[in-house]
Amino acid sequence: MAYRRSVYPQFQSIVHNTYEVQKQALEPELVSDMFSFRYSALGDGYKSQINHFQLRDLVWATSSYDVFYWHSEGVHRWNPWMRTRECIVPRRRFPQGYRLSALCVGNGMVFTGDYRGRYCVAPLWNESETWRPVAMGKLDVDIINHIALGHSSGGAQSILIAHNNGSLHTIDVATLSLRQSRSFDWAVNSCAQTDDGRLQCAVGDNTSGVLLDARASTQSSPAAYLGGHYDYSFSCAFSPDTRLVATGSQDMAARVFDVRWPSKPLAMFCGHIGAMRSVSFSPCGGFLAAAEPADYVHVYDTHGFAHVQDIDLMGEIAGATFSPDSGCLFVGVADALHGGGLLEFTVNNKR
Repeated sequence: MAYRRSVYPQFQSIVHNTYEVQKQALEPELVSDMFSFRYSALGDGYKSQINHFQLRDLVWATSSYDVFYWHSEGVHRWNPWMRTRECIVPRRRFPQGYRLSALCVGNGMVFTGDYRGRYCVAPLWNESETWRPVAMGKLDVDIINHIALGHSSGGAQSILIAHNNGSLHTIDVATLSLRQSRSFDWAVNSCAQTDDGRLQCAVGDNTSGVLLDARASTQSSPAAYLGGHYDYSFSCAFSPDTRLVATGSQDMAARVFDVRWPSKPLAMFCGHIGAMRSVSFSPCGGFLAAAEPADYVHVYDTHGFAHVQDIDLMGEIAGATFSPDSGCLFVGVADALHGGGLLEFTVNNKR
């Protein structure tokens, strides 16, 4: 792996000294007993398609036996228990020239976005049809960088759409109508919202992320800024209790902020090979997964952030996600040289 680290291409939008970042990072104790490898499905049929090298949230799980990923044939579902896969939304159901850049699955729906600012919504389950109907909307002409699940304080289902042109849109799922829109002077690369719908996070082509009061006017200033990054960020996520928010940056670091005192990171960790392209908390709140662009997924124990497990593999990483019961961690690998597949790791409850 040492040679791999030395030759893997590093991409910096803002030139910075990586060693300065590493000096500020914590060094939690390395352990190997948080998650154990259970099963892998390898081959082109299980290979996610990465269309943009900086956008890697392309694997989602709605249960321990329902894992969704974007494949060259469309949206696929993998069942690691039955060891089967199926195409649930074939590519022919999408608009012509549809090149996916964002994927989000949850609440019985699949949401996708593409390079032309188009987003599509389809139900996961449709007993009466052999294919799932797709509804489409369009707000901007620029690439959709990220889609996140959201809820209003009243409970209505919505999605957040982060655009490369600096827009952050809130869409009502039932009507596909625009509920709210915010604009920034920088590209919004990732977004997240708390389960209660009150707080939002946006990160992008800026060294500071922002926390937003979802109930406030779109013209109001951010509730807080998340600083300390040396380069642009491409991922963010809230903890289930809404107390913490994590960011993943191109400066090879994942940072965790306490939303009550967000002026500086509560914890900061560095990777081995490249940018932190994907961060996510387990639904139980006990773990934080941070995926690099290739070879490494780091799992941190959120109880003090004193321990970390490095899951090392070979190949470009399409995404990493927990099952809703926090019992499984799924990782998608999509590599032109080393092949592709899906890997399942299960939590060690005896730890």
